[in-house]
Amino acid sequence: MDNPEGICMKRMNPVVALLIITALASGFLLLQDSMLLQPPESGPMWQQPLTLLPKTLPPTVDSVASAIPVAQEVAFSVKGLNPRASSVYVAVFEAEAGFPYPELSSQTTVVSATEEQVRFWLTLPQNQPVAIAIFQDIDGNGKLSKNAIGIPAEPYGFSNNARGLLGPPAFSQAVLIIRADRDLVKPIEIKVR
Repeated sequence: MDNPEGICMKRMNPVVALLIITALASGFLLLQDSMLLQPPESGPMWQQPLTLLPKTLPPTVDSVASAIPVAQEVAFSVKGLNPRASSVYVAVFEAEAGFPYPELSSQTTVVSATEEQVRFWLTLPQNQPVAIAIFQDIDGNGKLSKNAIGIPAEPYGFSNNARGLLGPPAFSQAVLIIRADRDLVKPIEIKVR
């Protein structure tokens, strides 16, 4: 190439160019940050007026106790089980997130079953929505087995005996709210299919 003015032009190494750009950008950011940290024009901090926050009282025992949910022992009866000796997995959900997958539940209990019906107790919060999902693990693999097209091959059920149209029911269909005045002797019945 012909250079009429005699200026020597060299190609810069890309690594060197990247280092220069990074150094310039870092310097710019430091300059910008230091400008943000400048003291206000009104003078040093000790000369500025002091703003007091409103006084708040510490929580009382009554207000703290009312924020803690009260739990209640609740009896359940599951009917329609396979009489073969197996485990019944019970999953408790306190929110819609994760329902009805046992690994995403807030509480999981395993109950032994040797008959078509099993009874057990769960500790559930009062006056809060909860939903229960149950399955009988006949093959002992610890999960709900399904057939080739995804339909459960083992007995399963939900609180309120909820059923979904094409799949599991919605959380709202299976929700229970345990009231303080509930009959403690009569169990909540769940029928598996």
